[in-house]
Amino acid sequence: MKRPISSLVIASAVLVGSAYTPSLLGSVEAASVQQAQAVLKEKIIVTGIAKEIQYSMSKKQKLYSLNQLASFMAANVTYDVKSKTLTAIKTFGSKKHSIILKADSTSAVVNGNKVKLTVPPKLVGKSLFGDAKTFLQALGGDLLIDNSLLISTNGPIKFETAKLNVEGTSTSVKAVNLSGKKLYSVQDIAKLFGAAVKLEKNNSVKISKTGTTITMNLNQNIIVKNGKSVKVSGYPLLSKGTVYTELKDIVSALGGETIAENGEFIAKGPLLSGDSYNPNWVSGSTVLVTNETESDSRSYILDTVSKKALVDINGTEVSVSPDGKKAVFTNESGFIYLMDLTSKQVSPLNEKDDNEKFEFVWAKDGQKIYFFKGKETKDIATVSVADGAIKTVYTDSLTYKTDLKLSADEKNVIYTVGKEGKTNYTPPDSEGNTDVDNIDLKDTEPQINLLDLTAKEIKPVILSNTIDNKANSAFMLDGSVVYTSYDVEGENTPILYMVGKNQKLTALVTNKDILSTVVTSLGKLMILVAESNGSTIYQVNPTNKSLTKVVSTSLDLTSFNVSNDGKLAVTVASDTGERVLVYKNGSFETLTK
Repeated sequence: MKRPISSLVIASAVLVGSAYTPSLLGSVEAASVQQAQAVLKEKIIVTGIAKEIQYSMSKKQKLYSLNQLASFMAANVTYDVKSKTLTAIKTFGSKKHSIILKADSTSAVVNGNKVKLTVPPKLVGKSLFGDAKTFLQALGGDLLIDNSLLISTNGPIKFETAKLNVEGTSTSVKAVNLSGKKLYSVQDIAKLFGAAVKLEKNNSVKISKTGTTITMNLNQNIIVKNGKSVKVSGYPLLSKGTVYTELKDIVSALGGETIAENGEFIAKGPLLSGDSYNPNWVSGSTVLVTNETESDSRSYILDTVSKKALVDINGTEVSVSPDGKKAVFTNESGFIYLMDLTSKQVSPLNEKDDNEKFEFVWAKDGQKIYFFKGKETKDIATVSVADGAIKTVYTDSLTYKTDLKLSADEKNVIYTVGKEGKTNYTPPDSEGNTDVDNIDLKDTEPQINLLDLTAKEIKPVILSNTIDNKANSAFMLDGSVVYTSYDVEGENTPILYMVGKNQKLTALVTNKDILSTVVTSLGKLMILVAESNGSTIYQVNPTNKSLTKVVSTSLDLTSFNVSNDGKLAVTVASDTGERVLVYKNGSFETLTK
């Protein structure tokens, strides 16, 4: 292994010994004494941190300051001046490492065992200098001597092959394990991004791809990208022609992102950012999310394996057909559009009615879509996928209907709505003017209404008559309706209710802080609960009211959705809004940031 000397010297030789006077000696003798007693310095990397260390030359062999090496290893050192013996002891957990060395001795005691030394330690001035490898390995560390000296303070330095998840594909790359931390091959990572790597003569590494030039210096923790310097977490390492560095540093410089969940995941482009919410499964591996940023509102279908956006839809009121092949949406125009999710072609479904439209709900056969029409959502309507014709199903004077759901047999729909408050005015004054006296809010609480779509005269049946807030209403497969009741004052625990036949009301869960309720396509009733130590998703048995834990996490989840095959997508709050995660292999993985 090469041991370069001159390129690593960063300070002039320092003479040791107060009695030395070069002018009184012959030139040959003076040079010999100076080399024997000269102390030089070189730059090294100690577990990713740049440091300097003193060394001296003995018969063309570098001997390093044992006191400095011991300090790097956090070892305790004692030195017997009379016997010129140094003892270093390091305790790591339950393990104790020790080494005893004596000046000019060809043997040492390592962890109680006598070992032979290739190079004996030398006393330079008042300090003992010795072979770094023997010393470090005795104390549980290691070192690599190539382009520069690299020290591991905990465990051996191991060159290995590492597995990375590159957008869903397992990829092998070269890596080096240093003190429990892995550094990855710059050449291998650059290749993933279609970039070329060139080692320059001035200890720099040049990485280039279309539109991007990156320079790394082996002696600096700085990456220069397109002329702009960025400080990074670690120093690059060069060994046998391969440059190794922190994965996050090189991936970020190349325009990608790393996610350290269930192993290292690499995205070649940035993940979807902003406020991402309302996740809905399209298939077993794709999720529809609504995304809002400071400048735009859109919807995306994301691949949970590669984390890429497969489909970009210019709208936020989006719903995917039951077969996952089409999506209906509207935007600020109020018109209805249909997207073929395979070809990504968008076609107008109805460009005549520009009323605002909300909460699209597909019929099972994919031929009809229910929705609320109008800014005040007075109307419940349908649109035909075949010809775009819009038909009003039901309308009345009550405004701001929400939470539209279609029963499994498609014979009924439910929605939630409340009456408007009654405004009372003062008696007219002498000039006939009146003013608002008060607003009577009695009987304005939102109630769940049911429409029988098969009836000759469609009119609502009110399923509830309480003053609480009602959310997350849904049909069970047998036609019963569940919803979560929230105390208006927020003082009482939410209650999960079921409205069965003859409008019988049954409390299913009364002692949990319920955040969200979902009825899956297979008819399973599930709730998200805030716990003292995070969140839990439970499955509820409506028959015996028992709860079965599905998953618990320390994350503070805000909502969830379940795929046809039982996969979970959830949201958590973040500084930019909400983020979407998916549950895989026993843990939650980031899908958006």
